Amino acid sequence: MDSERTVKTTAEQLEALTKENERLKQELSALRQEKEKANPISFKERYAVKILNSLPDMLTVFDHNEIGIEVVSNEETNHVGVTNEDFVGMHMRNMVPPEAYQNIHSNMQHAVATGTVSAAHHELDFNGKRHYYENRIFPLDEKYVLIMCRDISERVATQRQLEVFKSVLDKVSDSILAVSKDGTLVYANKQFIEEYGVTKELGTQKVYDLPVSMTTKEAWEKRLQEIRDNDGSFAYRAAYVRMGETKKRVHQVSSFLTHENEQELIWFFTQDITDVIKKRDELRELNQLLDGILNNIPVYLFVKDPADEFKYLYWNKAFAEHSGIPASKAIGHTDYEIFQSEEAEKFRKDDLELLRTHQRIDIQETYLTANGEARIVQTLKALVPMEDREPLLIGISWDTTNLQNIEQELIKARIKAEQSDRLKSAFLANMSHEIRTPLNAIVGFSQLLPTADTPEEQKLYSDIINQNSDILLQLINDILDLSKIEAGTLEYVKRPMNLGEVCRTIYAVHKERIKGGVDFIFNNGEEDLQMEGDPNRIMQVITNFITNATKFTHTGEIRFGFEREGENVRVYVKDTGIGIEKEKVGHIFERFVKLNSFVQGTGLGLSICRMIIEKIGGEIGVTSELGKGSTFYFIIPCTEVD
Repeated sequence: MDSERTVKTTAEQLEALTKENERLKQELSALRQEKEKANPISFKERYAVKILNSLPDMLTVFDHNEIGIEVVSNEETNHVGVTNEDFVGMHMRNMVPPEAYQNIHSNMQHAVATGTVSAAHHELDFNGKRHYYENRIFPLDEKYVLIMCRDISERVATQRQLEVFKSVLDKVSDSILAVSKDGTLVYANKQFIEEYGVTKELGTQKVYDLPVSMTTKEAWEKRLQEIRDNDGSFAYRAAYVRMGETKKRVHQVSSFLTHENEQELIWFFTQDITDVIKKRDELRELNQLLDGILNNIPVYLFVKDPADEFKYLYWNKAFAEHSGIPASKAIGHTDYEIFQSEEAEKFRKDDLELLRTHQRIDIQETYLTANGEARIVQTLKALVPMEDREPLLIGISWDTTNLQNIEQELIKARIKAEQSDRLKSAFLANMSHEIRTPLNAIVGFSQLLPTADTPEEQKLYSDIINQNSDILLQLINDILDLSKIEAGTLEYVKRPMNLGEVCRTIYAVHKERIKGGVDFIFNNGEEDLQMEGDPNRIMQVITNFITNATKFTHTGEIRFGFEREGENVRVYVKDTGIGIEKEKVGHIFERFVKLNSFVQGTGLGLSICRMIIEKIGGEIGVTSELGKGSTFYFIIPCTEVD
């Protein structure tokens, strides 16, 4: 009973205490509110400590004697190496190095004397690192000053980096410019300022006021839009006349769009490529000149790469024209892909020998062109050293095919001339005999003619005299014709003629002269052929053919005539005489050639016939078989006349 009564009493007491506590709290709150109403606390006073602690500056109060009074800011901003407790009562000179003290001291004296804010800077080694500080000194009253000290090390480092960066930009050869979106100049390096003659403050000038490609506001806005449309990057080429110059300079410009502090900046990096363009043009002109020279000199030029299976790197125009192989089919290919295997193997062997010895090669080579023609070339091959790679093989070839042919022709001409000289000598020796023989006969039988006893004997002597007179006359005519031909005065007069009549006249003249046992036949009989020509020269050639036939035909027949062959006429003399040896047929129309030295004649007749026929645009020839006879013929144009 007593314990229950005790618990109940205790509970009642606790409840009474709780109520009393609540009442006291209410009274205390009421008293506090009354106090605040009587003495209100400002917002600054309520949050002053928090505000001070949030500042990055070290706030200190000194008296005018430079004695530390109080550190207002928190401990984290303290960077003088003196604790907040030790700060109070310590002189400033004992807190910082002498150089820093002198700087702060001077500015503090100025602030106290003038009553205005003063600024000072000093440096300290703090935690093993050099720090830079900015001090702003505020006079509080006649006794105290407030010093706000801020660590500006990062700002100084940034500023120094910026100065280094600007110094570097001032030394580059490119012109650099930063422009705001309205065209105002924001930054320009030294090169840009000098290049474009910028004299005013950057912020007072617009980009379109400068002698650049964008000379109007509209042009600038168009360029700005191009940069934006191209994802903030744009490259182009511009040309302008530089200040003080008359020549145009060419620039390569790259533009970039950046954003700083919500400001749009457009950067221009301009490179003067005037000299580059000039050198490029000069190089192009030089290459064109060299290409023109290399493609017009009358020699083959080629370059091979020994490091790449000796593939051709260059193949000039002369090589392409003479070989029939265009450069497009040669460059990038080996000799095995261009020439026949035997030729390619020979070329490769020479190339390898050159690569082994490094001694230039001078050789004569033969190759087949694309159309199968054999060409002879004199080739010089050498190695050309290169800086960063294996040497190249260069070849120069002179096409000597024509020279070789001319040389062979000259040799033949020399041999022929020597032979002609020998024949002339033989001709002169023989001519004296040929002339003397008929003259002796004429003189001798002329003396015998008066002594003839019978008319038959007189006729015999007379015939011999006439025959030798004809021989002598023919000799003289041949010599005269040869002289006219060599002098270029041999006449050939075209006029209307009847070839049938000419042949019948020839037939009548020779019919009686041809000895018995040989039939003389004119195939065309009474046939006529009216045409243009020189009857005397045609008669001369036919007569020569018949005269030769009579010399070498002793039995059988001599047959002559003419026949049409299209627009030409073919005249022939065919005999059954001794014929001509095969190896001598090709020389029958040459001068001073006599196939039989025992037969009378100069050896000029057939060569004169050849010159006559060739002069009138005709063709002369012979077919012969030894022991069976020969056929001499000529073919001349036949222009018929009424």
